[in-house]
Amino acid sequence: MVHRIAFILLFSMCMMMTGCAQQEGQTGGKIRPVTVINVEAANWSFNKDVYKVFAGKKITINFKSVEGHHGLGIRGIDSVNIKGEGSVKIILEPGEYQIYCTVPCGKGHEEMIATLIAV
Repeated sequence: MVHRIAFILLFSMCMMMTGCAQQEGQTGGKIRPVTVINVEAANWSFNKDVYKVFAGKKITINFKSVEGHHGLGIRGIDSVNIKGEGSVKIILEPGEYQIYCTVPCGKGHEEMIATLIAV
């Protein structure tokens, strides 16, 4: 009986921990791909270092400058150039892409990059 109660408690704790990870968009320490990403720019960084999306599906990128004036571009994808705030829908081939700030925004501008992974 004691073993059964201990098992139930342990199982419940594991389920709670798994639920928390999924709410953060992660499973087992890995970022899950999505179809909508929200990118926020501040002086001189984006709100995430890595974004993961589905390749071959239409994805929406929502962008907003929350501090300073910034832009969003994706190296190799000329159709993506948002300044200040906006959205774009695109379909990506599998691969790794670099998100960067398109507006010269000061001292840390060149380090303002993030990775976009399409799987």
